[in-house]
Amino acid sequence: MIFNWENLIPRISINFITNKLNRRQILKGLFSSSAFLGLTVAGPITSTLANAPKPFVFKDEDRTFLIQIAKDIYPHDDFLDDEPYIEVVDGILKETSTDEVLRSTLLVGLSALNKDSKATHGQPYVKISSYGAREAMLRRIEEGAFFQKIRGGLLFGLYNNVKLFPKFGYEGSSWEQGGYIDRGFSDMTWLPQDPRVKGDKK
Repeated sequence: MIFNWENLIPRISINFITNKLNRRQILKGLFSSSAFLGLTVAGPITSTLANAPKPFVFKDEDRTFLIQIAKDIYPHDDFLDDEPYIEVVDGILKETSTDEVLRSTLLVGLSALNKDSKATHGQPYVKISSYGAREAMLRRIEEGAFFQKIRGGLLFGLYNNVKLFPKFGYEGSSWEQGGYIDRGFSDMTWLPQDPRVKGDKK
């Protein structure tokens, strides 16, 4: 309801002229107008908030799908559990709450990859047991924004994660101690050994 000020003003003027408007009448008029205005403003706001769209949430199967992709991009099954990959994926999913472009990129990427998987292998990506088959599909999309977003998150989430340094055999910054040439250059056992490098373990 919209308060009609035009009806109030003449009434106040007349009462002033006839000396019939007292303090109680003035306050009553003002409070009544405030109440009307409050109803007018609060009504639409309350209705708008109640009908506001709920934030988009990815399905559990989408999250599982992304975790599998992350593990396939940089596989370390022999010494890493799922937790570091989950942290990276959850961080990316959190970004989608404020980044609609990223949200669309992930949804389209997941849909396209699953479509390719079903067309090539007759089943969803996460159901394919062969790592080589999954890797082949990822290589077909590795230049795209979808793949690069996940890969970029993994580069920092895995290899720049101080908590994981011991897992990778990385001892942290070494320049203060003269570098790694004479102290652990070839200590990492998870990398392929190159016999051309002096000190490599055979």
